[in-house]
Amino acid sequence: MENQDTEKYLFCDQILNHLCFNRYGLFSCTVGNNVRANKNPEIIEPYNGELLDLEKFFDERDEMKKNAKNGILPDTCIGCHFLHLENWDNFNKDKKIDYILISNFQRCNSRCIYCVSRKDYNPKTDKEPETYNIIPVIKDMIDKGYVTPNTNFDFAGGESTLYENFEELLNLLISSGIKNIIIRANAIIFSKAIENGIRQGVVSLCVSTDSATRRMHEKVKGVKTYNTVWKNIKKYSKAKPKNAQNSVSVKYIVVKGVNDNKEEIEKWIKKVKSYKIEKIRFNADNDFFIHDQKDLNYNHPYLAYLVTLCEFAVQKAKEYNIKCYPDYNMHAAYKMLGIKLPD
Repeated sequence: MENQDTEKYLFCDQILNHLCFNRYGLFSCTVGNNVRANKNPEIIEPYNGELLDLEKFFDERDEMKKNAKNGILPDTCIGCHFLHLENWDNFNKDKKIDYILISNFQRCNSRCIYCVSRKDYNPKTDKEPETYNIIPVIKDMIDKGYVTPNTNFDFAGGESTLYENFEELLNLLISSGIKNIIIRANAIIFSKAIENGIRQGVVSLCVSTDSATRRMHEKVKGVKTYNTVWKNIKKYSKAKPKNAQNSVSVKYIVVKGVNDNKEEIEKWIKKVKSYKIEKIRFNADNDFFIHDQKDLNYNHPYLAYLVTLCEFAVQKAKEYNIKCYPDYNMHAAYKMLGIKLPD
């Protein structure tokens, strides 16, 4: 009998049942900054909002699984930290989409120093909110059963509340019974649609505040919205039902040489506690990984420093009875150094 371990092979669920819509193409994931190729694995590029032939998509995924079983991975996935050993043969036989990222819009009212589009986008002059209307595509997938109430939806692009079709799309998802919708927003604009989704227990909101003080907020975010953001976070938090599984969380993105110190992080956690937020996320700026991982420099001293800061944040959060979740770039840092993520 063949040993069970030999049936396992290196692959990833994101390749198999994720769809990521952005301005230029349709991808199976968006962690291309964490792989040797430094490129997202595309499904269709360029993509302009056409209806999808998902039977063809799943046939192609089956072929990719067969190749992976023989040790052949897509070039864009080689070296990715999210690949793991598993017996993938019967994974997602029912042909359902597990995760959809809505990121086909760019317009934003912040100028965060870590934003990937900050160099080629000016919020004062560039008014185009998105490249195509995604609603017909999502509705078609719902009608055909590829999207179910258990499909996870994630909004992240420019600023979600500025997306022209945002409220219509959010209302479609809620009315279709989607249970898990996460919206990443900067909380400069208060959205009644988000508040309604939070109150219904199906929308989780994550706001990157990245700082504890007004001075640092303006330095990182590039706008003078400190009081507005925290006021809106408080209003959203009050909308969450007490025993619901959804969440209102805030995130801290570490930017090298800017807010990467324990003093600022501890001040931030104290402020979070004062707003009765129970969940935080901790991440690192993409730029470090894009610039320093091209040579797969796993011994880069800043990697170890990021892990030290993350360990500090997790410990301090525990002291304040807050759950701290390392985000995807922190996952990469831990994996590169061969260190187990904190519980």
